[in-house]
Amino acid sequence: MDNQTTTAVTARERSGRREQNKAENRAALLKAARSVFAEMGFGAAGVRDIVRRTDLASGTFYNYFKDKEEIFEAVVAEMAGELLKRHREGRAKARTAEEFLRGHISVYIKFVAEDPEILAFGRQNVTPIRMLMEKPNLQVLSRQLLDDARQAMANGILPDVDMGYLVAALSGVVFEVSVAMVARDPVDPVEAIEFATRLMMGGLDNLPRRLGA
Repeated sequence: MDNQTTTAVTARERSGRREQNKAENRAALLKAARSVFAEMGFGAAGVRDIVRRTDLASGTFYNYFKDKEEIFEAVVAEMAGELLKRHREGRAKARTAEEFLRGHISVYIKFVAEDPEILAFGRQNVTPIRMLMEKPNLQVLSRQLLDDARQAMANGILPDVDMGYLVAALSGVVFEVSVAMVARDPVDPVEAIEFATRLMMGGLDNLPRRLGA
C-alpha cells in the first residue's frame, strides 16, 4: 500500500470515527433529556440539567441542538419513531374493525403506561407534547394511520366512512384518554384501552357502566 492510499484510508477511518462520535454524543444528549424532562418537566428543565447527565462538555450541546425546545421536540420525535414501528405490526394484522381499533389503541396506551420513564414524561409534559402534535416530523404517525386505515377500508375491514374524520377522532380519543390515564393513581392501561375501544366501536351506548353508578 503506497503513501497516498494509506493517507486516504486513514482519512476515511478518522471521518468514520468522527461520525460515530457525533451519533453517540447526540444519543447521549437525547437519553439524558428524556430523563430530565420526565423528572422535572419541560418548564423546569434547562440545558444545564441535561448536559449534567452526560459526560459531555457544556458547550457540546449546542453542536447538536440550539435550545431545550429543539431537543424536547427531538425526544418526542424519537418516541414517535418507536411508536410507528409498533403500530406497523399491530394494525397490519387486523381482520376486523374492532381488531384494527383495539390494536392501534393498545399499542399507544401500553407504550405510554408500561415504561416508567415514558409514563413520567407523559405526566410532566402534557401541554408541550400537545403543542407539538402538528409538527411535520410528528405528522408521520397520522399519515401512517391514515394509510393503514385506507388499506383496511379497501379490504373491507373498516366501514366506508369519512376517513379524515375517523382518523382525527381516533387520534384525539387515544391521546386524550392517555392524558386522563396518566393522571390517575394507579394507572390502569387495560381500563383505558377498553374504554377507548368501546367508545370508538359503539359510542356512548357501548361504554361499560361503573359499578354502583
